[in-house]
Amino acid sequence: MPLPIQHSADRSVIACATDEAAVNCWPASRLTDRREMLVAVTLISLIVGAAHQLLMFDKVEDDHACLLAMCDADSGCVPLGCAVDQFDRIGCGYFRLNIYQFQQCYQPGKKDDETENEAWMNCAQDYQCSASCIRTLASKFRVKCYGKSDCETFARIHDGGANGCRDRNTIGYWKRVRDSCGSECSKPIFVRHF
Repeated sequence: MPLPIQHSADRSVIACATDEAAVNCWPASRLTDRREMLVAVTLISLIVGAAHQLLMFDKVEDDHACLLAMCDADSGCVPLGCAVDQFDRIGCGYFRLNIYQFQQCYQPGKKDDETENEAWMNCAQDYQCSASCIRTLASKFRVKCYGKSDCETFARIHDGGANGCRDRNTIGYWKRVRDSCGSECSKPIFVRHF
C-alpha cells in the first residue's frame, strides 16, 4: 500500500511509496532535477523547432512542375550553394545558374551599380529571376529541340546550353527531371500563338 506524500522537517524528502518489500523515498533534489530536465528538454525542443523553421526556405511555387523538378534536381530547390557542372562551369542558386547562362539570358534584374558577378549571384539566389533566365534560354534555343516536349527542351538546354537537345550528356539530367515530375512534364510550357 503506497504511503502518502510526506515532507521532512528540512524538506529533503518529498515523497515515499512502498512496494512489497521496501519503502522508497525520493529526495526533493531528485524531483527538482527531473523538473529541470523536463523544462530543459522542452526548451531545447522549442529552440530546435524554431531554428529548423528559420533554416527552412519557403516552398517555391511555380505554375509548372517541370521547373520545380529542375530546381529539385539541381539544388534540392534551395537558393544557397554552388556546384561545378559537367563542363567545369560553376553554377549557383536554385537552378545552379552559371555566369554564361546569366549573360545569355540578358542579365535579368541587374542593377546599374552591380557588377556582373554580383548580379549573377543575386539572380541565382532568387527563384523568380533564375526561373525567368531558364525560360528565356529555352525560348531562345528551342528551335534546336524540334520534336521534344517543352519540359525536355527546358531541361536539356539548361543542362547543355544551346545545343543541349543534341548532346547525349544531357539525357541523364532530363531523365531525373522527367522521373521527378512524371506526367506533369508533358504539359506545355511555351505559350503558342496560332
